[in-house]
Amino acid sequence: MPTSRLLVAALALAAPAVAVAEPGTAPTAEAASPLTVGARVGGYGFRNPNSVDSTGHVAWDNCRMNGVGVFARRGLGGRFFGEGGADVYFTESFPTGGPTDVADGETRSRLSGLLTVAAGADLIQTQRFRAYAQLGVGLEVTQFRFTSGMDTLEDRRAQPLGFVGVGGELRFGRTSLGASLRTHVMGNYDAVYQADRDTWDPETNHLDVSPEAAAQGQFYLGYAL
Repeated sequence: MPTSRLLVAALALAAPAVAVAEPGTAPTAEAASPLTVGARVGGYGFRNPNSVDSTGHVAWDNCRMNGVGVFARRGLGGRFFGEGGADVYFTESFPTGGPTDVADGETRSRLSGLLTVAAGADLIQTQRFRAYAQLGVGLEVTQFRFTSGMDTLEDRRAQPLGFVGVGGELRFGRTSLGASLRTHVMGNYDAVYQADRDTWDPETNHLDVSPEAAAQGQFYLGYAL
């Protein structure tokens, strides 16, 4: 009888270890949500009410910019995940044209560094494909220059931003290839400028900054560590 009791006790202690080691068991939460890192490229432009086509659609071509960045993403449990990113955007001649010509002899030039964090949720998730939505906030550190003839207006500042977006990606093992579309609310510059003047007057020659909507498209490549 003592021997039987010892055998039962040994089996009871061994069962959890066997269950952990048994192949084919469900992965842990950490294994199911690895850290994904990646790089992305994209571009964005502000909504331009002065650019309307024949159908009445307003263009998003004000202060167009291109950029590159890096990001990291981790699952938070279930369908939810968090993401952090750092990007640099700048006016550039390829592919959208820039600095943006606002009139004959006038140009806009902008250089921005963006730090963002976002929370997201998967809308569709299969072995090879996922679609998701995001809500995020961030900080933009920007340098802006407006030039008209021989005159220049410049500004440097840090300003907040917010965005909502959707995206989708294809998975090939640990590698993912994806694209996203975001709508930002962020600071846009407007030059208040009077060229015909005898003296420089800050009341008639300065830069205004106001929150406006901007559309952003990105392509990215990720890798799950």
